Amino acid sequence: MEFLVSVTLAQALPASPFHTAPNNRSLEDRSRTSRGVSALAKCHSPVRLLILICSLALLATASPAQQPEQGPTTPRPGQADRPAPQPKYWTTDWSFNDIDVGKLANRLEAIGIDTGFDLQGTVSVQFEVGIPINALRDGAAYRFDGTLTSPSLVIDGVRLKEFSTHLVYRDGTATLQNLSSMVVDHDSQSQASGSVRGTATIGLVPRDDIDAAISISDLPIAPLSELVAKVLGQSKPIYPNEGSFSGNLKLHTPLDTVDDITNYQLDGNLSGKGLRVANLPPADFEVRSLKTENQQLQINDFSLTAQASTSANESIRLSGNARLPLHGTGDFEARLFGDDVPVGRLTELLLTQQAENATPLVAGKVDFRINARGQLSERFENSTWNLDGTIASPRLAIAGVDLGTIEHNIELTPDRFNIVPVRDIQNLPKSFRIGALRSEYSLSDESLEIKNIDATLFEGRVGGKATVPLNNEGLLSAQVDIQGLHPRVELNLAGRNVPATAGFDADLNWQVPIDALEQPSRHQGQLTFSVSNISLGEANVGDLQGTATADSGDISLRARGKIFDGTVAVETKATALADDRWSDLPARFSATELQFSKLSLDRMYEIATRTRTELTGSASGIVRIHDWNLSNGSNGTLPTTELKLQLAQLNHRSKLLSRSLNLTGRVTQNRLDITSLYGDYAGGNVRVKGRVFLFDEGNLTRPRADLRATASRVDLSRGMWFLGDIATNFQGRVSASATISGSADSIRVRGSTDGRDLILYGLPLGDAHSSLTADADVSRQSWTVRFPAVRSSQGGGQVEGELSLASTRRGGNGIDLESRWRTRRVDFVRLIQQLGQSTSVAQGEITGDLTLSGKSIESIDDLNGRFRFTLGQTRGAAIPGLLGISRFLGPISLVNQRFDAGEAKGVIGRGAVTIDEFWVGSDSALVRADGKVFLRSKRMDLNALVATGDYRNIAVNLTQMAQQYALRSLLPSSAILDISELLRDRTLVVNIVGTLQDPIVRLQPVQTFREEAARFLLREGQRLMVTGVTAGTIDSLDGK
Repeated sequence: MEFLVSVTLAQALPASPFHTAPNNRSLEDRSRTSRGVSALAKCHSPVRLLILICSLALLATASPAQQPEQGPTTPRPGQADRPAPQPKYWTTDWSFNDIDVGKLANRLEAIGIDTGFDLQGTVSVQFEVGIPINALRDGAAYRFDGTLTSPSLVIDGVRLKEFSTHLVYRDGTATLQNLSSMVVDHDSQSQASGSVRGTATIGLVPRDDIDAAISISDLPIAPLSELVAKVLGQSKPIYPNEGSFSGNLKLHTPLDTVDDITNYQLDGNLSGKGLRVANLPPADFEVRSLKTENQQLQINDFSLTAQASTSANESIRLSGNARLPLHGTGDFEARLFGDDVPVGRLTELLLTQQAENATPLVAGKVDFRINARGQLSERFENSTWNLDGTIASPRLAIAGVDLGTIEHNIELTPDRFNIVPVRDIQNLPKSFRIGALRSEYSLSDESLEIKNIDATLFEGRVGGKATVPLNNEGLLSAQVDIQGLHPRVELNLAGRNVPATAGFDADLNWQVPIDALEQPSRHQGQLTFSVSNISLGEANVGDLQGTATADSGDISLRARGKIFDGTVAVETKATALADDRWSDLPARFSATELQFSKLSLDRMYEIATRTRTELTGSASGIVRIHDWNLSNGSNGTLPTTELKLQLAQLNHRSKLLSRSLNLTGRVTQNRLDITSLYGDYAGGNVRVKGRVFLFDEGNLTRPRADLRATASRVDLSRGMWFLGDIATNFQGRVSASATISGSADSIRVRGSTDGRDLILYGLPLGDAHSSLTADADVSRQSWTVRFPAVRSSQGGGQVEGELSLASTRRGGNGIDLESRWRTRRVDFVRLIQQLGQSTSVAQGEITGDLTLSGKSIESIDDLNGRFRFTLGQTRGAAIPGLLGISRFLGPISLVNQRFDAGEAKGVIGRGAVTIDEFWVGSDSALVRADGKVFLRSKRMDLNALVATGDYRNIAVNLTQMAQQYALRSLLPSSAILDISELLRDRTLVVNIVGTLQDPIVRLQPVQTFREEAARFLLREGQRLMVTGVTAGTIDSLDGK
């Protein structure tokens, strides 16, 4: 059946829309014409759809009648006088179901009828057909009336679903009524669809006009974009790939000139929702009036809105109108308005490969008003145009260069381009960094000649000329003179933006064949430049001058200057081969050398961090790069580099840390080999050797160290300067040997240390030894140093313990400290001497435990601790204030008194040692004290009780009272009164104030004892009774 229909069509339809010439034209000519109409129809979807629908209907219902030949015929005698007979019809019902339109189109093409479409799917027709049996050759006499439907029809990738129309063919005119279809985006996961509805008439026999009225609703744009890109041979990304459009269109055009868009008469409106091009945000648009008239396309009341980001103040709003010639030549006119267009955000969306934290290429928003008018000719140089308007922005930056306030008029004509301020150029505010730009140019088919460039910007002037070829032949050349420019750039330093300014002068003379821009060997020219008064923030950095040249593949750069109070010089050369590209150039560098001398470390630190430092010194060195071979792709290696660096006269708070630290190393195979790092440091010396692997296995920058370090006799307080004032709490000299390994997020140090004359927060450790472990995370700025087994000999005894120092988790500049110590028979006097007391006759021993810790320690006031010591063989001179008490005792002297027992316990906190109880005892005297000693000032506030004399006559009473209250946890007031009355004449109560070096003793009246004093006398008073009372008896009296 399909083949029969194909043959019938070739014979019966002289007015087929694909036959645009008389039948005596060759098959090749007819086919070529058919393809031309089809190709144009692809660009005008309403016309394309109407013609195709009519063709399908007629193809499917064609009868096997013969077609009349076109041209003159010889009438029979008397025929002209006889009126044409009325057609007589044979009426029949035709029904074809599920006709494969793809196969039908292929068979038609085989006999020379090319539909021009890629068709898939099936159609069904239900027609009442009237065949003029007496006018079979008259195509206008046929009659068709019925429906054409398709469940799914694909036309060049555009899928029509549930398609239906009613077709009436009378007197050579086809009328489409109730045309409706869903249009489906077959690439969309949601299978979103839109609808097309409308009516149309097409004059077929004789060939007349096409009139159509079409309503489009939510039509997906993606399949139509694919179709247009395919027909025009252009890249799909320049067309919308998401969204839908709607509209109402009325169309009129002659059928014979359907391939000539200039004859179209179009009237309607269009709107779109969610249209997205490339990475740009989805946009909504509306054209309230779209017309073609007098061979011109008129777009009136156009508007577009889009949201550039989730922020409400980053929206894109455009509006305008235009009048354009349909055939490409003639008068044109357009107006375009933009309001707060976020050009920076749009650029970010388009540049998907922009590196993280990189300076944005464009930043800011602009308003603009543009008017354009002129006349387009077939030859571009004969065209005329005049573009004028205004552009405004409160702040615009390009590549980090702040352009300041923009309020400028723009003018573009065929021979000049001007940008001038709206305000008087002589009285521009300081926020304006661009003055005026004026230039002349000439445009031809071969090149663009830019002449007489005269620009005032950034407080300077730019002049020159340039030639830009517009084809693949000719030289691109530029001669530019720059004087006194002072641009402002935002640089990212240490994670923050820092404004940078400098004076810039340059002279450029350069040329290169336009087709060899990517070939360094073809460039010829010289650039001389001077950068003066370089400033970062408020700090002046220095000056730099240099020259860059290119000559037949020899490319060089030389620069010298004074930077950071020192000098710097760089020189590099490369020889490019004939076929090299710019990406090959690094491999052609023969030598590069960077020299710097006496650069100020504190100035570099302050500029980089915007904070002052008390560390001063200078850096000098030579960096020589021998091999720039970076051609190994993602697995490339750094160039082979030799390093010689020196840090000199390092000081912290005017205290010398190092006269000289010297580094000699070499970078090879992505590894830094440190031949030696040596020098003096904090009164001792340090030496480091090893290597640092600069990249990990994935070729990401992640340095990993494998070093061996030694230090000898380093002064702790100076060497730990980075802890600030806390460093003064670490005294002594340290020697260490350690290995350093790991990467920045996990640095590990393992080794051992030896110290001499060590003092930790006033605790004397003497000469000590310990193993050492340390861990650090540079990215989190956290570290921990542990000394797990400290052993020290001190004062004839031993001190053992463990110590841990760490960065604080609470932020700030302090450190966290945890330590535990145990002393055994340590000379008590040496500890006292560290607190400021000194006497040649004092002596004593302590044994016990001490904990010392703190969080976020910035001073000694932040320390916390607890201690409990037993005292033995203590002479009175070792106890601060005891010399002063002796003057109240008459002939009794406590200075040379030897106390054979004693105890001290208390806590440390808030900058003071709180003594809960301190006591010493002998057979002839008891001393008890409690109170505070302030660590920072060494001042005391103690209450002391001294018991001396002959207690034998009250021994019985005291023993009875001790036994009576031995088990009481709380002494009653009556007991305290009884003890006070009993011991009033044998006891002194004093208050000790002043400093440890100069105590002041004040005698207090003996009134009622405090409970602690009364309990002490009950417990220890037996020492003053008759000899022979055993220690067991004394202990039995202890109420604790």
